[in-house]
Amino acid sequence: RNRAGESRRMFVDGEGRLSSAPSEELEYLKKTGIDDYLFAAVRAAAAGGATERREALLLISTRLAAEAEAASEPAKDGGLRRRGVRAVKESPAAEAAAPEEVEEPSSGGGGGVAGALRLVCERTGWLAFFLCGLLLCERVMHSFGALLEREIELAFFVPLIIGHGGNSGGQAVSTVIRSIGRRSPSASEAISTVATEALAGALQSLLLGCLVGPALHFFLDTSRAVSTVMATTLPLLGLFSNCTGAMLPFLVTWAGLDPAVIVGPLMTTLVDTLGLMIYLSVATATLVHGS
Repeated sequence: RNRAGESRRMFVDGEGRLSSAPSEELEYLKKTGIDDYLFAAVRAAAAGGATERREALLLISTRLAAEAEAASEPAKDGGLRRRGVRAVKESPAAEAAAPEEVEEPSSGGGGGVAGALRLVCERTGWLAFFLCGLLLCERVMHSFGALLEREIELAFFVPLIIGHGGNSGGQAVSTVIRSIGRRSPSASEAISTVATEALAGALQSLLLGCLVGPALHFFLDTSRAVSTVMATTLPLLGLFSNCTGAMLPFLVTWAGLDPAVIVGPLMTTLVDTLGLMIYLSVATATLVHGS
């Protein structure tokens, strides 16, 4: 049966070639060829007895089913999905009657100026909202101004803290979104995933903190107090970042919003602002109250 839904009776010629009788069909197959595995099976069906024919036809049907299933999966060539892919090549007449294959972009934005304007309308509002959230970082820095004036070294590591939080949370976001794309998880599975990611973030950042703290003190001449603050902050930041990055895709998806557009900027806004607050709070507890 071809793509137009028409049933076609196929024959095998003397050389074991698949044909539908007209010579132009046979010439087409000779030029394009068919799968070697199918060719051998067709030849066996033509030459063997009843048992061999049944076995060969079973092999043919199994192979065609596997190829059809593989062809129905989404293509990985730049986000394009192909429909109407055939397991075996058809004749020129069938190709003329069958509809053309359709290529669809994976993004809903479209192309050209109209597509760009559509994306601007969809995303600018969210970006403005997240920008207002990032302005909270200024308020956090201002509230800890006295501490930063006393320990100027703390300001040098603000980009490191913000960057590490975004990197750690971004890994969790990517993992969870990929999991949601495969199937819709239950509430218990979501809680388990968030807990696992949070523990992983804390452990990996604890390991990094054990390396970064001594390295700052012995190799970069950072004071022991600030090196201790860094080593203490990283595990807490990893716990918070991974927990946030794993939780947000579930919440956004269950709210009916697009996680691909919202989760990344929202996670960055929360981790930058609250991560900075965690860092300076640890510094306050260590350098001010600790002394």
